[in-house]
Amino acid sequence: MNRITLIILILVNVVFANTLNEGDLKVLKELDMEPSFLSNKVLQDTFYEYTSSYNISYYNNFIKKSSLNAQIVRSEIEKENLPEAAFFIPMIESHFVNQTRGKNSPSGLWQIIPETATSLRLRNDEFIDERLDLIKSTDAASLHLKRYYSKFNKWYLALLSYNCGEGRVLEGVARASLDRYLELNPNMINNPTIRNYKNSINEYQKNKRGLSNLYEIYNKIGKQQSAYSFDYIVKNNKDRSYFPQTSVTYLNKLIVFSIISNRNLFKSIDNKSKYKLEKVKANKGLQLKSIANAIAMDYNEFKNINKHIKKEVIPSDSRGYNIYIPSEKLDIYNQRMSGLKQVALEPIVNPKDNKTKEIKIVKENKIVNKEKEKKVVENKKQTTKTIIHIVKKGDSFESIAKKYKVDVKKLKIDNKKKSNLINIGDKIEIYR
Repeated sequence: MNRITLIILILVNVVFANTLNEGDLKVLKELDMEPSFLSNKVLQDTFYEYTSSYNISYYNNFIKKSSLNAQIVRSEIEKENLPEAAFFIPMIESHFVNQTRGKNSPSGLWQIIPETATSLRLRNDEFIDERLDLIKSTDAASLHLKRYYSKFNKWYLALLSYNCGEGRVLEGVARASLDRYLELNPNMINNPTIRNYKNSINEYQKNKRGLSNLYEIYNKIGKQQSAYSFDYIVKNNKDRSYFPQTSVTYLNKLIVFSIISNRNLFKSIDNKSKYKLEKVKANKGLQLKSIANAIAMDYNEFKNINKHIKKEVIPSDSRGYNIYIPSEKLDIYNQRMSGLKQVALEPIVNPKDNKTKEIKIVKENKIVNKEKEKKVVENKKQTTKTIIHIVKKGDSFESIAKKYKVDVKKLKIDNKKKSNLINIGDKIEIYR
């Protein structure tokens, strides 16, 4: 009997896991979507695809592998009161991997393009790429989404705009609103206002001008006349191309991921990351490697959480710049930062704008200028007693150094030897 009961429970859970139900309406409501969209075939097909055990495990693994990045995004989503679906944008965009493909390509967790970075005031030059700043880029993406929401007053349209742009979404909703309105009111086809609306849509399609006119169509026809319906868009999108089909798929995936999360099937979402990040200001000219050494942190790990610093040194165009360290390293950071020395930086002139930019002289602070070192060696030779040793069979630098009680390394430097190779008859100078 127990075995039969267990089999029934498993079957019930499988059916529940692969069937949309009223509990999932919470996700649609959070996104300001019509409840009827739950029965949309496109959504259901996406749901069946991504609720397979393989896909749940596959995407759950991305969250697990990048738990620090995922937790930063999750905290920001909660702090800014964004819908949970926004959390899954980086999962689709970058699999929560903070990466770049080049200056002019989308970069970071949120895969922000250069033009968008400029509008969001994210610095992107040869020294800094704030699209790779884990916290600052996430703050900027949240602001970006909230801007879209303030214009559309629907979260799912804000999410769509993040994928394909405000103008593309607005043109689609304006056109769909007008099409559906005329289907409901065919006698209005020759109305002067309707004709003007059609002209506004045509003008935008040709020249990408007149966003305010499209908003008027959306607000006055779509909202006030109840002509706008996302379900209508999806059903007719294949023939009328209101939105890019990839964007419709994008939104459906965000909805499905939210439903899976709402059912607690993404277990790694609640995993705690290895540590929390603390934002600190580092003085200009400090080497990243020196900072990592000072706080006893693996350099590759330190660099991984500070990918927005593109060079190996803090830029010198301001007094300091923000970096991230594990919160438990804050005390040691505050204690040791004053003792770190800046690397030498020299300006170069940009011929286009005559502004100076920095380049790092590739030297560690400990390396002594070669010319000075040469003079020091020559002075020592003049002021110390010199012994000449003629190399015999069986001699080596080690045996010679031992015989005259001098350091092997010093012996090789004094004789300008980089290798251990010496020949019979060579004259080895010993300075005491």
